[in-house]
Amino acid sequence: MIFLGVDIGTTRTKVLLYDAETGERRVVARPTPVTTSADGDLRDADETLAAVVDGIGEVVSALSSAERARITGIGVTSLSEEMVLLDTAGASLGPMPTWYNQSLGGAAAAAAGLDPSFSWAKLHWAFERIAGSASQPFGDVGPAEVATVTTLNGYVADRLAAAGRFAVDHSHASRTGFFDVRTAQWHPEVFRRTGWPESLLPDLVPTATSIGVLASGLAGQWGLPDSVRITLAGHDHFCGAYGIGVRGDGELYVSAGTSEAHCLIVDRLPDGPLPADVGAGRFVDGTRFYLHRQLPSGHLYRHWRRLLGLEQETAEQEATAIAARPIGSDGAVLVPGFGTDTRSWLLGVPADADEHTILRALFEGLASAALHVDRALTGISGAEVTAVLAAGVPCQSPAWQQVRAHLTDAPLSISHEAEAPALGAALIAQSAVSGTPAPVQPSTLVDPDPALLPAYRSVYDRFERALSGVAG
Repeated sequence: MIFLGVDIGTTRTKVLLYDAETGERRVVARPTPVTTSADGDLRDADETLAAVVDGIGEVVSALSSAERARITGIGVTSLSEEMVLLDTAGASLGPMPTWYNQSLGGAAAAAAGLDPSFSWAKLHWAFERIAGSASQPFGDVGPAEVATVTTLNGYVADRLAAAGRFAVDHSHASRTGFFDVRTAQWHPEVFRRTGWPESLLPDLVPTATSIGVLASGLAGQWGLPDSVRITLAGHDHFCGAYGIGVRGDGELYVSAGTSEAHCLIVDRLPDGPLPADVGAGRFVDGTRFYLHRQLPSGHLYRHWRRLLGLEQETAEQEATAIAARPIGSDGAVLVPGFGTDTRSWLLGVPADADEHTILRALFEGLASAALHVDRALTGISGAEVTAVLAAGVPCQSPAWQQVRAHLTDAPLSISHEAEAPALGAALIAQSAVSGTPAPVQPSTLVDPDPALLPAYRSVYDRFERALSGVAG
């Protein structure tokens, strides 16, 4: 069987072909459309759909008739928080804010005690524009013409299936701001505070639910069976986790990028309220949950490399220079901010420290902060971390791997999967069709040197003392 994974990302939309029998993969990509406006970046759902259709068309055009007949399912994942307003015919009524455009409705969301990036903010902004008779970007649309709302992946998947359901999966619902993660139900009273009536709320379904089969027109256009099942694969971030093999209770996913996300998978959520800086949601396997915190690691890495004049240095040069500096960075400690706080504090720098000593202090500080975050998540959940799996460009660095492997409470593995969310979407489609979990993809275990562990424990202890001083 062959499966397709569609990943609608912030800048690129990928379509990945995965042959479950041979393991072969092929990927095509298209720019994810963005509408530039005086209000910032917006996303047109129909333009996004066109990019997906075009990408699928290119992938299948390279296949023989026999190969096309083996395509069994298509999983659709997308960036979270983005919403689509629909009329009674199921047509999109206009572009909506991108997930990262927090200037639209963000202040109202914050005032309501919600994350400014949540879907709630986008819907509040849309109601203010439409109810206020604004001409852009909705033209002459009035509030009464809005029949329902859905997520971006819900819209694209429904159009591929022509199902007319526009259901929202639990993984995406977890980032709306008006979903009860524990009970998997909408919070109608929170939704109504956007201005819209609760009658607009769409159906909820578990992530990894197949919502229908490929529309006959598209099946004919592409030469595919009309039995191809369309699956809501969930939030792209967690599809990436699933794609590299994060599946079970106590497994921790590190997504290394501009923002470094730490996601602990658990069978059940802890009782009682969670700390404000810990996110929780339904995982893309349709059964488990996640706890989430983040660090501004990639942002700080680029910032400090620029300050230190090391922007032109290669990864190999950087790794060699860091390895030549002593563990503990001659006493220098760098404490990063947590969450979206991009500040950092550099302490205890000796007068003879060079730029690579400071860079090593950055690597050690970020690794220590990551361990601090992971231990906080385990303390909240009560679950023991059994494995740490990391993906993303930063974790391909030998220096990153060497430091992180010694500052972790569980074995660290590195995934070299370049398109983890798209692969995850394909694997979730496979699970939906077969009824059994898709195979775990290989990763590389990074072995720490036992002789170095005491020195790294001292690094972490010094970090914790510095962090206490900064917080105080």
